[in-house]
Amino acid sequence: MISLHRLSITCLLASLLLVSKGIQAQSSPDKPVISVLLPLQLDSLYSLDKYKFGNSIPKSALPYLEFYNGVLLAADSLNKENVAVHFEVVDTRRFASLGTTLHSPTVKQSKLLIAVAQNSNDLKQMAAFAKSLHIPMVSATFPNDGGVKQTPEMYVVNSTMKTHCEGIYKYLQRNHSSDNLVFITRKGTVESYLKNWIEEAASAPGSHKLRWKMITLSDSFQVAQLRSLLDSNRNNTLIAGSMEAAFGQRLVKQLSSLQPKYKSLVVGMPNWDDIDFRKPEFKGVEITFSTPFISSSGNLDVYTSLSKAYARKQNSKPSDMAVKGFELTYRFTKTILAYPAYEDFADHANDRTYKIFCDFDFVPVTEPGNADRKSIISKTKNSTSSVNKMGY
Repeated sequence: MISLHRLSITCLLASLLLVSKGIQAQSSPDKPVISVLLPLQLDSLYSLDKYKFGNSIPKSALPYLEFYNGVLLAADSLNKENVAVHFEVVDTRRFASLGTTLHSPTVKQSKLLIAVAQNSNDLKQMAAFAKSLHIPMVSATFPNDGGVKQTPEMYVVNSTMKTHCEGIYKYLQRNHSSDNLVFITRKGTVESYLKNWIEEAASAPGSHKLRWKMITLSDSFQVAQLRSLLDSNRNNTLIAGSMEAAFGQRLVKQLSSLQPKYKSLVVGMPNWDDIDFRKPEFKGVEITFSTPFISSSGNLDVYTSLSKAYARKQNSKPSDMAVKGFELTYRFTKTILAYPAYEDFADHANDRTYKIFCDFDFVPVTEPGNADRKSIISKTKNSTSSVNKMGY
């Protein structure tokens, strides 16, 4: 449960009332419809129209509410530009059947879908709906394509894990080819996929193959096992080949205890963005991980203005989810209005005309046939360890 100021709760409750009515940049039923599909779970937050959690918000609901707040700010910005559009914000948990929600008359009129899916089954249903009506759908947050096949209507904003692995390998080639390289993983289905994708990247035509050791450790590995893999006379770069956050944290913590004798860099996975590496137990280890979204990149003036507007409404700083909700809603609304024909939107989805923070490079994928996304590299630091974010 997350405790918030009373002001932010009051503003949030007031804004949620708009969900059942839609948000309009200029109120008119005949304007182009942009549908935002969000698992807000309003029925679990309210009882007889009364908010159930006082001055707190359930942690599970917070990311989606923050994304929603970003959508509101985008709608407000478009309103100030006199953009004629109707936003239909849909609570995908309103009915037991997602299909019932999607096939509402207003959603079926959509020119664009911005989808926040909680699981692969939801994503498949949303993608099938988009394909049936030939509506472009931006998958905003799901970490992969969810097994959706042959659906060019779907644009995956979060790069697939295969793309992340390709990006990590290229990063190592460019920056750490002479290091003592060690790929450390654990037993597991996901880990096997990660290992295979890294090996595929190494075998790609024209790729310079790196020399490294591949080691499988248990979840309870000890510092002595790591020490035997390190070289005190060289830079050590360890690739954490697992999506298990606890495994990655243990790796960095154990390496921290070996500093400064063994200078080490750890390359992690995109879910490391949720880990606080500022804690003392991680001190001294440089950390790099890939991420599909870096809100600190791009237009600083817009970010400052967005932060001030968010603070006025919510009495807090915008999270990455709020910034993502703003950017995707604003950018792709402008794009679909400029290029309303399906083929034209596809041709201009990567245009930088309406760029705010991130570059997008949607690439058609022959298998499974969706548009995957690749991106940029940025860098941040904190007081105890150096944390680099590679955008892919």
